[in-house]
Amino acid sequence: MRTVVACSVAALTGVIGTVSHQAVAGAAAAGCRVDYTVTSQWSGGFTTAVTVTNLGDPVSGWKLAWSFTSGQTVTQAWNATVTQSGAQVTAVDAGYNAALATGGSAAFGFNGSWNNSANPPPPSFTLNGTPCTGSATSTPSPSASPSASPSASPSASRTPSPTPTPTPPGGDGSPADPRITYVGRWDTGSSTGYVPNWTGAYFVTAFTGTTVKIKQRDAVNMYVSIDGGADVFYAGVRGTVNLTPTPLPAGTHTLRVSYRSGDTIFQGLVLDPGATTADPHPSTKLIEFVGDSITAGYLDSKLALSAYGWVLGERLHVRHTQIARAGYCLVAQEGCVGQSTQYFKLGSTGTTDWDFSRYTADAVVINLGTNDIGHHVTGSTFQAAYTSFLSAIRAKYPKAALFAMETFKQRYVAETKAAVAARNASGDANVYYIDTEGWLTPGVDYADGDGHPSDAGHIKIANRLAPVIAPKIGVSVP
Repeated sequence: MRTVVACSVAALTGVIGTVSHQAVAGAAAAGCRVDYTVTSQWSGGFTTAVTVTNLGDPVSGWKLAWSFTSGQTVTQAWNATVTQSGAQVTAVDAGYNAALATGGSAAFGFNGSWNNSANPPPPSFTLNGTPCTGSATSTPSPSASPSASPSASPSASRTPSPTPTPTPPGGDGSPADPRITYVGRWDTGSSTGYVPNWTGAYFVTAFTGTTVKIKQRDAVNMYVSIDGGADVFYAGVRGTVNLTPTPLPAGTHTLRVSYRSGDTIFQGLVLDPGATTADPHPSTKLIEFVGDSITAGYLDSKLALSAYGWVLGERLHVRHTQIARAGYCLVAQEGCVGQSTQYFKLGSTGTTDWDFSRYTADAVVINLGTNDIGHHVTGSTFQAAYTSFLSAIRAKYPKAALFAMETFKQRYVAETKAAVAARNASGDANVYYIDTEGWLTPGVDYADGDGHPSDAGHIKIANRLAPVIAPKIGVSVP
């Protein structure tokens, strides 16, 4: 869970927290509030959420500027285009969140680097070139020159705002709404309700207005994040569920929903009258994590959301999904479903084939072999199955980087290496072996001694994977 500590600018140095500024938005009645929140911080890096609230007249585009005072640099941003020159930073709207009504807000975020000594918030901001003033102000119209003709009436004196570039209409929040992005493997066969398959599937969208509700057929457990905030757990809810018991500021907001268990049938969103969904602009990159209970997050506090695949995907700000289930093997045996065949199906059970044209993975990270040893799979059988598995995945994703992780119990190490080597020898250089020896400490990084990593253990795994995976898919490590 993210920790947010409200404090003054002077007291915030080196502390995770929130700071608010009042800023002028320029032209006529203008003003705004900026909430700058360091949501997480680690050695050499940090993540910040920024919310801009317009207190003045409506604007059709915004540019927020500030200067860092301690050498911080922005490394990656989302929901805004952020550039930096020296200490000066500029964030420009992403298009879909350009229009801000009076009282409306837009949220964006970024990852940054810092010197491990001080990470204070910017002392001031400007919005559309106007410095912070503390409240909304009015810019008087220039006095008219003496003239025999009467001056224009007050209602016509203001220069009309330019007509914004038309944008495609927003969506209605139904399951088939094109403004909702479904990540992972979803059964979309029924227009009345979409169903996530495998673990770690979720959907994201943006919406206008101040409230949002979700429609669920029957009791379900789910996690909901709004505007990039912490994942809030809803237990056993059903029917029309209010996700904003405290209304949000008017504006465009983001929503992510991930189901944990229960009747996981998404039947749509309920928006404010006149409100619509909007394009959430998710990352174009996607990573699949393939495995068993470890990859699925078994015994973790939030299951899939605490597992290394989810943690890594969130850190890299890419789409991610876990094709994993507890107890699964690579090779199908009595009492153990084999991922070498089930991976190609819509769900973790059933025989319906997955339509691989639905999305393209940029990387597939495989962690299999922990359970095969208990089902007496021989080394030669395992190696042959792994080699064929890699070949079959390559046929589905011709350009993806494929990674074969060494299991944390160091099982089938030679066979896994040999499978990767066989693919490399066949001319496929975009297949890699990941040596995980020493990543986790038994009795320290596990939730059950030495079987399933704890939440902290999964974070360690994600931190080790980040510099391995990121350059292969063209993203930077925060």
